[in-house]
Amino acid sequence: MSEDLHSLSGAYVLDALDDGERADFEQHLARCSTCRDEVDSFRLVTPLLAETVAVTPPPALRADVLAAVRTTRQDPPPVPGPEPAAEAEAEAEQATVTPLRQRVRRRWVALAAAAALVVGGGATWQVVERTSQSLTEQVVAADDAHSWSATTADGGTVRITRSEDMDRAVLRVEGLSAPGEGRAYQAWLQDASGEMTSAGMVPGTDGEMLLEGDVSTAAGVGLTMEPAGGSRQPTSDPVALVELG
Repeated sequence: MSEDLHSLSGAYVLDALDDGERADFEQHLARCSTCRDEVDSFRLVTPLLAETVAVTPPPALRADVLAAVRTTRQDPPPVPGPEPAAEAEAEAEQATVTPLRQRVRRRWVALAAAAALVVGGGATWQVVERTSQSLTEQVVAADDAHSWSATTADGGTVRITRSEDMDRAVLRVEGLSAPGEGRAYQAWLQDASGEMTSAGMVPGTDGEMLLEGDVSTAAGVGLTMEPAGGSRQPTSDPVALVELG
């Protein structure tokens, strides 16, 4: 029976072997990497059988299949021979097949994840879509997002977008003048009393950033020009002050 062990991979995956055949094949499987790979690939395919639509087979089909099984032998996979050339060829083939199976496995995992999202409904898709965005993008795209803007003396624009549900705000600047060597723009949260708290250093003269600190209590956002390392309190008058509604 050992000559036919290579041909039992499919039957093993479908649990179609008797106890003796299963025991013999599992002993063979422990020392045959080719059959192990074949079993792994069959296990990727068998769950798809449950996705097909069931139909009633013709009455003669079972008899025809059993008759063919008795007379048709499945070709076993090639077993590397003792010749060095044949062994090298088999190793090259295995190196090609294994990455292919890994790609197939990854593709089926991705498809299964997509199917799970479809079954889960719109709420699940919304969660996955949000996690694929940056936090800055999520704030700007939030359903309750509101924006306010102000213009600097040299024509630059400072825009604040806040989401109360997320308790976050995004600052976007466009067209600011260069602050000069050793200087940088710093953002500040202004409370109702006028006190300023640092909300972070602005990265450049065009771009956006997520403001630091408790934006839920902020009455406004100011922008000043400070030393490049930042200041504990503003050391200059604001170049822009955006009042939040």
